[in-house]
Amino acid sequence: MSKAGMRFRNTKGRFRLEEIWANADEIGGAIRKMERNYPSLKEKLFVITEGPYDYEFYSRFFNRETCEIRFANSKKNVFRIIDNLLGEVPDEKRNSFIGIVDRDFSFFHENSGNDPENIFMTDSHDIETMIISEKVIERVLNRYERGSAGGNFQRKTNEGIRDGNILRRLIECSRLIGLSLYINEKYGLNMVFKHINCKKKNIFLEFTEPSSLSINEKKLMEFICRRNPAKSEDFLAAFSEEISEKKEYFDHPMQICRGHDLMCVLLSEININYPQKNGRTVVLGDLERLCLELYDEEDFYKTDLYGNIKAWVEMQRKGTEKSFFKTEDI
Repeated sequence: MSKAGMRFRNTKGRFRLEEIWANADEIGGAIRKMERNYPSLKEKLFVITEGPYDYEFYSRFFNRETCEIRFANSKKNVFRIIDNLLGEVPDEKRNSFIGIVDRDFSFFHENSGNDPENIFMTDSHDIETMIISEKVIERVLNRYERGSAGGNFQRKTNEGIRDGNILRRLIECSRLIGLSLYINEKYGLNMVFKHINCKKKNIFLEFTEPSSLSINEKKLMEFICRRNPAKSEDFLAAFSEEISEKKEYFDHPMQICRGHDLMCVLLSEININYPQKNGRTVVLGDLERLCLELYDEEDFYKTDLYGNIKAWVEMQRKGTEKSFFKTEDI
């Protein structure tokens, strides 16, 4: 039966951490054990992801009968585990595992098309930028509007101020942060950006205006430099050079923006303009889970990530009887 448009469901509490933690030695041993003692399981594919959020996302698409999904707790660990496995398992079993990681800023690297062996990357910067769309944002706001304690007049006023779709506004509020992070990485400045988040306090309110969904560039730069005084001069010089000479960064907004930042700006919009009847402040985890829930699963099967993994499977695992994906449910 077709399930087009099917969305995510909450799976909180359905897994035990020790069962899904990725360990190169354990996975390598499992591959050899399955090959030797359990011929019926030798077709299993291990899928190594970055963290629990990634685990939850990708669990929706891989067939659990043929795949074992684990998370390694960081992108670096995914690379390390895959590299270790490639070095220890027999050549004929190198098709028993893959890693999936966020692309981050690698789109802008000179060797961006050369992904490491058995590693696949998200189409855009990260999972959140793959998920978020005008369609998902509209569904999210509709959900919070149903639980809001008013604010209709303010929302109507804001619509007149903004002059454009909300996703475009979120991008405009987030892209300078993304570019700042990329400049920090490119120039090896070792600046600190961890404080730019919305976990406990929504720091984005320091330099964005929720009513117009706009950013104050001067306040953002002052905020970054205030936390990194020793590197501020070098950073501002590099930022000025990059933004004046390489404006193509903004031609690829879902590569330069972090999904985390887009979510934080949207979160300020929700808490200020959609105050909830229960008086509860919406937190980042709430918003992330809701975006997962309201994302159409069929959209994943349109991504390059899915197409690349599917092509790899068809080439590397010829003759496999059961699908590694749940595409039969779509």
